[in-house]
Amino acid sequence: MKRALSIIILLAGLVPSLVFAVSDEDCFGCHSEKTFYTTRKGQKISLYVDSAAFSQSVHSSVTCIGCHDDVDVKELPHPSELKDVNCSNCHRGEVETFSASIHGQALKRGALYAPKCVDCHGKHDILKSFNSASPTFKMNIPLLCGRCHKEDAPVAKLYNIPEKNIIEHYRESIHGEGLLKKGLLVTATCNDCHSSHNILPHTDPNSTIGPGKIAKTCSKCHVMIEQVHKKVIRGELWEKKPGAIPACTDCHSPHEIRKDSLVIGMADRDCLKCHADQKPLVHKEDISLSVHGKIPCVKCHADVTPEHGRPCDTAGPVDCSSCHVQQSEAYASSTHGQLRAKDDPDAPYCTDCHGSHKIQSKLDEKSAIFRINVPALCAKCHREGEKAALRYKGEQVDIVKSYQMSTHGKGVLESGLVSSAVCIDCHTSHMELPAKDERSSVNHLNLPQTCAKCHRGIYEQFSKSIHSTNVSESAEKLPSCADCHTAHDITRVEKDKFLQEVSFQCGTCHTDVAETYFQTYHGKAYQLGYLKAAKCSDCHGAHDILKPSNPESHLSRSNVVETCKKCHAGSNRQFTGYLTHATHHNRYKYPILFFTFWGMTFLLIGTFVFFGIHTLLWLPKSFARLNEKRITHVFEEPHQFVRFALRERLLHLSVIVSFFGLAITGMMLKFANMGWAAFLSNLIGGVGVAGTIHRICAVITFGYFGVHLYTIYQHKKKNNLTLKQLLLSKNSLVPTWQDLLDFISTMKWFLGFGKRPAYGRWTYWEKFDYFAVFWGVAIIGATGLLLWFPEIFTHVLPGWIINVATIIHSDEALLAAGFIFTIHFFNTHLRPESFPMDPVIFTGRTSLSELKHDRNKEYEELVQANELEKRIAPPISKKKLKLIYAFGITCLAIGITLIVLIIYSMLFGYK
Repeated sequence: MKRALSIIILLAGLVPSLVFAVSDEDCFGCHSEKTFYTTRKGQKISLYVDSAAFSQSVHSSVTCIGCHDDVDVKELPHPSELKDVNCSNCHRGEVETFSASIHGQALKRGALYAPKCVDCHGKHDILKSFNSASPTFKMNIPLLCGRCHKEDAPVAKLYNIPEKNIIEHYRESIHGEGLLKKGLLVTATCNDCHSSHNILPHTDPNSTIGPGKIAKTCSKCHVMIEQVHKKVIRGELWEKKPGAIPACTDCHSPHEIRKDSLVIGMADRDCLKCHADQKPLVHKEDISLSVHGKIPCVKCHADVTPEHGRPCDTAGPVDCSSCHVQQSEAYASSTHGQLRAKDDPDAPYCTDCHGSHKIQSKLDEKSAIFRINVPALCAKCHREGEKAALRYKGEQVDIVKSYQMSTHGKGVLESGLVSSAVCIDCHTSHMELPAKDERSSVNHLNLPQTCAKCHRGIYEQFSKSIHSTNVSESAEKLPSCADCHTAHDITRVEKDKFLQEVSFQCGTCHTDVAETYFQTYHGKAYQLGYLKAAKCSDCHGAHDILKPSNPESHLSRSNVVETCKKCHAGSNRQFTGYLTHATHHNRYKYPILFFTFWGMTFLLIGTFVFFGIHTLLWLPKSFARLNEKRITHVFEEPHQFVRFALRERLLHLSVIVSFFGLAITGMMLKFANMGWAAFLSNLIGGVGVAGTIHRICAVITFGYFGVHLYTIYQHKKKNNLTLKQLLLSKNSLVPTWQDLLDFISTMKWFLGFGKRPAYGRWTYWEKFDYFAVFWGVAIIGATGLLLWFPEIFTHVLPGWIINVATIIHSDEALLAAGFIFTIHFFNTHLRPESFPMDPVIFTGRTSLSELKHDRNKEYEELVQANELEKRIAPPISKKKLKLIYAFGITCLAIGITLIVLIIYSMLFGYK
């Protein structure tokens, strides 16, 4: 009921209108007459309406009173003074926009010549804009706007519009030529840029031609403008910082846009009138050869004032950011830019690197920024003694020289490889920042991606490794490229310098593991400069380091045998059981190694303590014997006793030669971290040569040991002796009960509680020396063979036996060297009565008085058996004796020097 009642009331209101409405025929009854006019302010104004034109207009379906709504429909004729048609009844949005525009505001002020809707669209003959007869048709727009905006138009004259001759400029522009000469309806006309109704001055932020919106306006046609001008224009800058970068009209002057000229203003020739011969000098040739050769001076020097007598008196430094936005933003963030912002006189600017007027392409070999020239360019400031080097003294040490010697520098400077890295490849061209800055391209977090620009394959390996932040999360700093390869003095990985550093570099983080590595043969040989020795990277990989639990790891169960085979061709599964980083210090993790080490240590300490005391007790008696010999002149005896046959002397000589070779090369390796060991290694030709010498001496050792055993066997066979008889015969070297009695008697003699014992052919300490060698050859030889051929032995033995053999071989060798060069040397050569040496082992002869004193029991037995006279011989010649002394003393000197170095290393440097 309510809805029906509302409809009735509405119809009731409309009925009078329908009844009394004035028809168009009523209007044309008067307005179709061409002579129909009215007078306003003394001027005749035609009121004629062409009905034919009206019938073709866009308003033909609209009744006259639809626009002229103030006509009194009850009485005709209507009043002659009607108010202007209010177009907003239908076109509200357009009218509101127009009212806010510069035209609408002028109309509100009642300004003379202020345009109204009818001035552009017409009155009763309004046509659609795509109708070629319409004044708003695209081809007609310049003529329409030109009514007011051409130079001689009343509006231009009245208001002295500064943009003179706009229409003429438009006609000559690329847009005007396209429209007026070529009839291209797609080209821009006035309303495409200024809009149809919202026309505002370019200073208004809401204007379609204002700095903040001009790009969007131009993009209606030039849709790819940001891609084409991507180095100059970035959409986000137009939105966030309008005016911070050049607007389209800064380069392409409005109304007169042409292909061959972006800026119309002062001509270059005007600038060169002065600057061709006045400072700052500008050579026309430099400009023509520059990449800016087609850019007018005023494009860069935009702050000149043409009206001034000297236009450039208002010019300041060129702001390159007007075109090079990205580069300028990067520069502003860089260390260089930050220093310049503080007006630091040392801060480099664009012109310091690129030049001023003769800016050449980076592809030009003569350009300062050509790749091969970049190191020299950066060196102007960063070379030692230059301003940047002085500023960062202590932080940056000789980086230019380091780069020149690096693989990158040699590639560029020596080989001319333009693909080799130069400064800007790592530090970037414009955003140079210190490595500690997280934005820096050389910050440890960003460095892998920086290096990946060239080393992509390596980066892909590294990004999957445990060192990569993509894989590992650690509170500690994970290593990056520069931690291993350094920053500026990068060397090729196969070169000596890098190979000598790589394992020490790993040790900066993996301290404990590195210490265990340097205790192995690999680590010791590496310390001595043997670059073929297995390094961390040989087992773990270089850039593709993975956890051993990872199936792709070099040390995974499926890959470890092949990894070892790179050096040990005969590797097998048991061989890989070698405890690579095991240490004898951990009792619970490696108990076998722990107890083996301490067992050898106690043996070594016990031996030296026992015989050290023995030697100290012997010294007083030895000095007494020296004094006795001086009184009795035993040195001048003409007849001597032949104690050792030639075979025995030659056998001992082979012991001397092989033992010195083994001791020197072995101790050199054992104390590889000491400087003297490195010196010896270099002296003999390196670890490879030392290893060869060591093995040759080992073969000699096995040789004399075999000969000795064969001699014993021949003696047994020749004399038809049983094993017991052989071992317990009078001149046997096997210790007997008598040796224990002799030792007790000797201790009493040392302490003054008895006389000197009567010794036979062999004393108890000589027998100990003999069995020390016998034992040493067996133990050191067996473990040495295992270390020499580990792949063979591990076919039947577990891999950890190599670790055990290493400890035994090393410590037994230390015991042998220490004993021979101290205790044995004292017992035979360095006792005061024998000093500096006893030549008997070389000559085979000793004086009768010496024999009678030292071995009176043997002397008596020889006399009783009538054997003494058979073994008397004259002394050897003095010439031979001198040679013997020279050789013997040299050996003594070498041995004593080596033992001093060993003791020093044990006390101050052994690891």
